[in-house]
Amino acid sequence: MFVNTVVIDDPGVGDEANLPLASVQSPDGKSTVTDANFEYDKTILPDLGIAAGTDYQWITVDPNDFGKTHGGFGDPYVQLKYRWIVLPRHEFMSSVQVKQAFGRAGTTGIDTGFDTTTVSAYFGKGLGDIPWDPIRPFAITGEIDYGIPNTGPSAGGGIATWSGGLSLQYSIPYLQSQIRNYDLPSLLARLTPVVELGWSSAAANTDRRPSGNPTTFLLGTGAVWTGETYAVAAEVLWPLNGAAGHGLGVIGQFHLYFDDMFPNTLGRPLISW
Repeated sequence: MFVNTVVIDDPGVGDEANLPLASVQSPDGKSTVTDANFEYDKTILPDLGIAAGTDYQWITVDPNDFGKTHGGFGDPYVQLKYRWIVLPRHEFMSSVQVKQAFGRAGTTGIDTGFDTTTVSAYFGKGLGDIPWDPIRPFAITGEIDYGIPNTGPSAGGGIATWSGGLSLQYSIPYLQSQIRNYDLPSLLARLTPVVELGWSSAAANTDRRPSGNPTTFLLGTGAVWTGETYAVAAEVLWPLNGAAGHGLGVIGQFHLYFDDMFPNTLGRPLISW
């Protein structure tokens, strides 16, 4: 199992929901952006899922709106995700995704104002097939995205972007169940410490690289606690360059697993073979 990370997405497909995934950051040291993402994922087939979601943002001292404090919804989106490789023996998983965000459907001043199609690829690799116990609880996941503004830079102000990242996880549940049971209390036995690196950049083949699309690098450090039907995650966000923000931020997630909560109804794929 690859836990639900918060800076990047995981490679899994399932019946689940973010309620919410929330972050607080300062992009310039003066303003503050609080973002809450709500998303519902539903499996169509065991390896094929569809999702819908949106973000609510609250911005204080917005430098792009005359220093106003305001809030509203960002671009709503739908996405289709297919888990196309699963190799249990090697603890490897990979999936691909297409996401469509709808500009002008959110709140003016919050949404981008143009539609965006994003193509993504994900992978996850556990190290349990390496015959050395100290390293076996570790896992690595990764994501890469290519975002295409449907209206084009001249019409909507959008620009093609690359983004993605990597996560390094240490699964104490894996340690307990697969290597040695230390009889830890539940608070520790279900914990997975995580380090994540996220980045974004304007695509290299664009004609211009506006100041609103600089390259950013962001580090997240924290942990995910995974229960039977839900997970709770919390991380500190460390901007690694000025474009990623100023000062520390925080991000957290409350995640529900409907496939464990309602395995015979809401948690089942719409089509089962």
